[in-house]
Amino acid sequence: MDSLVLTLVLPSIRLLLLFFIVFLIARLWFKVETQLPLPPGPFSIPFLGFLPFVGQDFHITLAHLSKRYGSVYQLFLGRNRIVVISDSNIIREAFRQPIFSGRPDTELTKILQGLGIVFSDGDLWKEQRSFLHGVLRQFGTNKLMNGRNGFESKIKEQVTEFLNNLQSFEEKPCRIRPLLASAVSNVVGSVLISSTLKNEEKKSFERLLSLMEEGFKLVTIAMPANFLPLFRYMPCVNRAYQKIKANRAETCGYFKKIVTDHRKTLDPFNIRDICDAYIVQQEKVQKDGKKSYFSDEQLIQIMNDVFSAGMETVTSTLDWAILFLMLYPKVQRNIQEEIDMVIGEQREPSLSDLPKMPYTEATIYEVLRRSTVIALGNAHLTLNDTILAGYRIPKNSQILPNLYAIHMDPKLWKDPELFDPNRFLRDGKIFKPNYFIPFSVGRRMCLGDTLTRMEVFLFLTGLLKKYNLQVPPNEEMPSTKGTTAVSTVPKPYNVYITLRRV
Repeated sequence: MDSLVLTLVLPSIRLLLLFFIVFLIARLWFKVETQLPLPPGPFSIPFLGFLPFVGQDFHITLAHLSKRYGSVYQLFLGRNRIVVISDSNIIREAFRQPIFSGRPDTELTKILQGLGIVFSDGDLWKEQRSFLHGVLRQFGTNKLMNGRNGFESKIKEQVTEFLNNLQSFEEKPCRIRPLLASAVSNVVGSVLISSTLKNEEKKSFERLLSLMEEGFKLVTIAMPANFLPLFRYMPCVNRAYQKIKANRAETCGYFKKIVTDHRKTLDPFNIRDICDAYIVQQEKVQKDGKKSYFSDEQLIQIMNDVFSAGMETVTSTLDWAILFLMLYPKVQRNIQEEIDMVIGEQREPSLSDLPKMPYTEATIYEVLRRSTVIALGNAHLTLNDTILAGYRIPKNSQILPNLYAIHMDPKLWKDPELFDPNRFLRDGKIFKPNYFIPFSVGRRMCLGDTLTRMEVFLFLTGLLKKYNLQVPPNEEMPSTKGTTAVSTVPKPYNVYITLRRV
């Protein structure tokens, strides 16, 4: 009888004991977690927080604050807790965790209705990012489309057009950014929707470009509403906010027509662009009856995201590259010597040349470091309470990676203001330190990193194979201090181009 009772009771005792142990561990963890400090940070003005002190170059202000408060600190912008990270290892630790993969829900992102890739969240973002990552990878290696439609061939077409357009500016001061913007937008347009400034859609495409460029300026004006919604009712902010909504409606209308036209001419066995690839996958999941987030509305916002991000980032990177090469003629000559040795006179540069041109590749990396076009990356959001670097990080904290502070840290880079490609070379081979993160890191790192490097390499080598770049005679040396809005761009400058005599 006693053994029977023991047999019946013993499992319950074990269960209670297990429950008690789990309870003690959970209580101990909760106690430790709640006793951890919040990150330190500067004084906040009630209601406004740190907003009055943001200034024009916010990334530089934040870099200065990190010297006082450390590599992880917090401040408030209006009602929003912002945790700033200025250490690459801590950024990697945070951004590889799902709990840090959210995006802030702001006045401006509400316009997007939770769609797209850049500002979306949750299962929609996971599914759509996975698809787009796969398509970009296959497109880049020509596995999805025939070679004629691959990234490299599309970039080369625009490099040729860009160089042809430069002929009328030989031996005279040239403002080169508009020419770069036109060429890069043609690359993005051809990859995304098979449309450029040269084909029959020229007027519509030009209008799209003007809306995108205006959008970057409007976002800067409307940005305060993200941190204090009352700002949206200030006349200048409200005008910008309403114009952003109107412009988005117009760009969505443009892309909606593109989607309709693509459906009419779709050939699943001859994928022309990303739009085609998306439609094919959308129809496949619908046919299979699978639950998914593929929709025309989602495709249209992906087009908006890819176009705006791809155009601005690459244009600004090339703009910086030409500025630095103009100011550092020895670097320019070193690249040209590598071009002459590897490529020669008889053919145009190809992506297959890149592994054989370490100095050129190192120069591209130094441009990315020195410019850090997206100085503060993209803000992440904590999906729950968590711990990072010994600090308690509450749910819904916005996490801001200060990539500029890392890339200009004198503890990591000797003379960081100096433009020196040799930082990325060891014994004649490429060396990339783990604190070099121009496209951020983790689950939400930039999808366009590979395409950006491809474009910059082909445009720069094509340009330097044909031309020398100089500061125009009788003009002052241009400044390397950028202007920051959505991205950090050089102040307007002129370049003097002359034909090389090899």
